[in-house]
Amino acid sequence: MKQLVTAEQMRAYEGYLMETLGIPSLLLMERAAGYIRDAAAELLKGRRNPVILVVSGCGNNGGDGLAAARMLSEEGAQIIVSVIGDPNRSTESRNLHADILKRMKIPFCPDLQQGLDKAPDLIIDAVFGIGVNRELGAEYLDAVRQINRYRAQHEDVRVLSVDLPSGLHTDSGIPLPEAVYADVTVTFGSPKRGMYINEGRRYCGSVICRSIGPEGTDTADFLMAWDDIGKLLPKRDPLGHKGTFGKVLCIAGCESMPGASILNARSVLCCGAGMVKVLSESANRELLMQTVPEAMFTPMDTIDEVLLQKELEWADTVLLGSGLGKERAAAFLESDALKNCDKRMIIDADGLNALAEQMDFLKMRKERGLVTFLTPHPGEFARLFPNASEKGRQDPEAVRMLAKEYGIVLLAKSATTLVTDGGNMYYNSLGSDALATAGSGDVLAGILAAVSCVIKDPLQAAVYADALHAMAGQKAAGQIGTAAVSASEIIKMIPKVTESR
Repeated sequence: MKQLVTAEQMRAYEGYLMETLGIPSLLLMERAAGYIRDAAAELLKGRRNPVILVVSGCGNNGGDGLAAARMLSEEGAQIIVSVIGDPNRSTESRNLHADILKRMKIPFCPDLQQGLDKAPDLIIDAVFGIGVNRELGAEYLDAVRQINRYRAQHEDVRVLSVDLPSGLHTDSGIPLPEAVYADVTVTFGSPKRGMYINEGRRYCGSVICRSIGPEGTDTADFLMAWDDIGKLLPKRDPLGHKGTFGKVLCIAGCESMPGASILNARSVLCCGAGMVKVLSESANRELLMQTVPEAMFTPMDTIDEVLLQKELEWADTVLLGSGLGKERAAAFLESDALKNCDKRMIIDADGLNALAEQMDFLKMRKERGLVTFLTPHPGEFARLFPNASEKGRQDPEAVRMLAKEYGIVLLAKSATTLVTDGGNMYYNSLGSDALATAGSGDVLAGILAAVSCVIKDPLQAAVYADALHAMAGQKAAGQIGTAAVSASEIIKMIPKVTESR
């Protein structure tokens, strides 16, 4: 899995390369330029004598773009350069490349619009990279808007950003206040946090990450990759029995939302758990038995503390809340049996809404060293943690702090889900809008319940479950189209993902 870095960490890494290892800035720039050239050539494949507009800032990011311009010119492209900012404040390395281009008679346009008037096939955005941390000044904001407007008006034009789209905050993924919309972003060393959270994915397009030196970054943030994560699930014991692979109790599904318990149970079984029991309203029994005959059923209508305790003792993992209704979920959280339960617990959906008013439940479990998983979507996150900022659910440090404070494994669901136990943070960008469908969260909760029975490290269990859920959504979208994906289709694709690991 790739490490994700902040701007500060990236600058420290570049300092390590230049100051500790002694690699000259110009050599790093030349390596970066080669990667930019390769990505540009791929974007322009099939176009003869393409016109490329390089929009250069006055820092080393601009130098990367100018060095790439030289290489592309040597390969037959028509290059135009437009400089944004004050050239008198340029870095020495950037000026060297600018001087080379001028000696090569490559035209420099005095303003960006003149460059755009040359009808470029490709715009290389090399203005800022990771170098911006405050709102853009008027000149830079105007340049960003001109690039975006030209791209929107010319569907065949492509935009390639160097290291990061100009105007996008490196750490937060928030535009300041606008950023370049790139088709491809070529970044160096390690991907940046802001590429994957908040609006970062919208602006970056496809991300290409290339090495510029030996590894040397120290970070606790990682980008999920299925090739690595798929190996976390232990091989099944060929001599195992149904008790070997875990027993899951799903406390889920009210009379008006029976489907949630069904999706829970199907997901649990599809992910390899040996047994699943659903504790739900009596009215749901017949439907559950028709759709998931392998599941066991206990009616919750008349259950008392003694019977509930027996059910909890039977299970290895307890899943609470999917389609349960807030009042019913609250009653379970208040019960002595659940308060005394020492099993791994996943709290989802209505369980989270009820938990928001009973946060002492988490503190009690933390004090006992028990494993608790929370799976909030943005609305549930806001109810659980009202003091977090509006962007808190996509602020890695805020999410990490909350997980540590409450002693939980937190899956903060969004376009990029953040998964942490308060230590390492995993960013899941494998998902897509295929997962934006009713019942998708019930499927994730069921997957997590099953794998937590066999993956003993809680954080690894959460990372595996979240990645598997995303990959199943990807596979379903590939077969029937993103808009047609339902929760049931996600479940169907789980075996197709796991069989290929």
